Amino acid sequence: MGNWLKRIGIASFFAFPLAVILYRLKVTSFGLSFTILQVGAVIGALIFLIGLGYFLFKRNKNPEGAKAAIVGAIIAVIPVVPLSMQAKKAKTVPFIHNISTDIQDAPSFEKVLLLRDDNDNPHHYDPMLKIGDTGTLGELQAAAYPNVKTLTSTLSVDEAMARAESTAKLMGWEIVDVDVEKGRIEATETTLLWGFKDDIVIRIKAENGTTEIDLKSVSRFGGSDLGANAARIVTFLKNFEH
Repeated sequence: MGNWLKRIGIASFFAFPLAVILYRLKVTSFGLSFTILQVGAVIGALIFLIGLGYFLFKRNKNPEGAKAAIVGAIIAVIPVVPLSMQAKKAKTVPFIHNISTDIQDAPSFEKVLLLRDDNDNPHHYDPMLKIGDTGTLGELQAAAYPNVKTLTSTLSVDEAMARAESTAKLMGWEIVDVDVEKGRIEATETTLLWGFKDDIVIRIKAENGTTEIDLKSVSRFGGSDLGANAARIVTFLKNFEH
């Protein structure tokens, strides 16, 4: 039995990379890939519990089988841990995927719109948009991400544009457009694992003798971004200032 637990544990481990590869190759939809991932995680969790129990009760009577069982248990649980952490995180952040430093007057896209299609999430930021029965988009963002706010700088607009573009490039974003006259930079970032596209627009304008830098970051796919868009904006603003 120990060897069977090891084999099944290894198989459940490979469900994770298989799901990602099939989706990236466009062989399956994300829904089907995620189902494969979930099934693999459930099997992995069961194999971990069964393998651990087998090891504890059979390690003296059947040391070889117990050794195989614990190896299978350890391998099976490897992908379960990060998935469990993601699931836990999903419960701590609002179910939103559109974040802006300026909630009332969010920056708008222009060139990026040519890269999006009808199946993508809406790109417009509506602070009064109802998110289920939990509140509006503006309310949920303000409560969850109070540090996502407009950056005021002493740099000139031209200096801020140049620094913003270089910061975006250093962060690995694909620059879609730089419009100096409108003070707008548009970019896209592709997530490493699933290859999801997230779009970002930076707006830079003079205001009362200073320069204001605002960003909007929106995921093309998915209901919840697990805090990724807010984290992206905060990281950009920190990098911009240093």
